[in-house]
Amino acid sequence: MKKPLNEAVVSRRTILKAGGATIASSLFAPNIIRPANASEQILLLTWETYHDDEWIQEWGRANDTDVQAVRIGSVDELYSQPFSGAVQPDILYIETGSLSRFKDAGLIKGLDLSKLPNTTNVSPNLPWKDFTKVGGETVAIPYNWGTQPLMYNADVVAEAETDSWATLWAEKYKGKVNMFDDCTITFPMIALYVGAKDPFNLTEDEFSKCTDALRVLHGQIRVIARGFDDASTIYAADEAVIGYCQNVAVVTSLQAKGKNFKYALPKEGTPTWIDCAAISPKGDRPIVYKFMNDNLSPEWQARFITKSTNNGILSAESARAAGMSEEAMKITNILDSADAGFWDKLVIFQKPEDLDRRLQIWNDFKSGIL
Repeated sequence: MKKPLNEAVVSRRTILKAGGATIASSLFAPNIIRPANASEQILLLTWETYHDDEWIQEWGRANDTDVQAVRIGSVDELYSQPFSGAVQPDILYIETGSLSRFKDAGLIKGLDLSKLPNTTNVSPNLPWKDFTKVGGETVAIPYNWGTQPLMYNADVVAEAETDSWATLWAEKYKGKVNMFDDCTITFPMIALYVGAKDPFNLTEDEFSKCTDALRVLHGQIRVIARGFDDASTIYAADEAVIGYCQNVAVVTSLQAKGKNFKYALPKEGTPTWIDCAAISPKGDRPIVYKFMNDNLSPEWQARFITKSTNNGILSAESARAAGMSEEAMKITNILDSADAGFWDKLVIFQKPEDLDRRLQIWNDFKSGIL
């Protein structure tokens, strides 16, 4: 039997930040359940780099609110955490393709957009309104967006090799490929690679091709990453030279360490996420709406984008007005997003035809039993 791929080494920083699995639940639970002196409490289920403790504490002091963040490492983990009993979130940060799943499970509810006037700050280049409705009702607002590109060590991988996802299957990179543990946002890339007409509505033949592709890909991968920090550690240690990028912040973090990493948008199409803030039934409170609205202010977003190198929700004009430098914007997709044809290269996540089937195939892939 093939070696399971879920035996990745997780760094201490990843465990502390990611809120992953059972370990993270025990780490965060004492902080979640302790009484707070503040008048209000808000609990976030969010991602690494999204809500620095310093920022949310600063906001909390100004608004007499105890804001705490549990940081997750995958969409699958985000979905399971509220059912674990360890956390009862007020706000969840969910990519668009999963919104209907969370709504159907009763984890989130519809939004009153009149309480969120800062949605006018969202860049007109970001097509969020097309992807945040479930049953005709808006259930989320954008907080950040980004691509899932092909990332590579430019000292090892030639730029000419990066125009196709097929390079991940190249024999020369056997044992040097990295993937991350998230079926929801990884499976569409596999579908694009095999030539699926619609990566979110696969035919039987396309499912078969995806299974075959994953079977071969298993042999290319040494370990599978669990979160941004874990991926950075794997690449920095030269355990991988190419892979599917969970967040461009992984690339910029490696560049900051002097590593010559780059990313590319393959010709088959690049999966693209819009992470959105959604409220739970418990979170339907004025203070929660205020936090969400303030997170869309140009000042908050400019700080978030600059520190994390994420794309946020601002246009280039709004980012400049908020004090962002041209250099800071150049390492994001903010400037690119206004270019003609840019969005034609991207495939925004949507609801898949059968998530349970995809999860089973993905788990079999990780276990090496495909």
